[in-house]
Amino acid sequence: MERFFVSVFGGALSFLIGGWGLLLTVLLVFNILDFLTGMAANWGAINSKRGYQGIIKKGMMWVWIVVANLIYLVLLDQGFTVGQIIPDAVAILFILNEIVSLGENSAKLGLDMPGPVKRALEIFNNHEKEGESK
Repeated sequence: MERFFVSVFGGALSFLIGGWGLLLTVLLVFNILDFLTGMAANWGAINSKRGYQGIIKKGMMWVWIVVANLIYLVLLDQGFTVGQIIPDAVAILFILNEIVSLGENSAKLGLDMPGPVKRALEIFNNHEKEGESK
């Protein structure tokens, strides 16, 4: 009976995310690395609420992967063949977001990063602050 539930859950998950591929593997690995480095970078100030918020944020990334795949399935059903680019683009954007977050965590940990990476993080952070003030 247990195998039945595992199979049903696995099949439903596979349908919702559109199968497992390289992009989702990379995103999952970056999710884990970002969470762990975030905990290390904020070691003295860790609290349950921030941890839960981080987990919820990671979960919402996966919700958007599901949404993108369902949009792809609807477009495919309607005869549009360009739809696969939508889930791939969403995964790539989340991967880039995780890379930026890993860079920020590395900077908090005192890792001396190359100049172009530091500059890219500064640009991203300045752009993000401008968006918050609007």
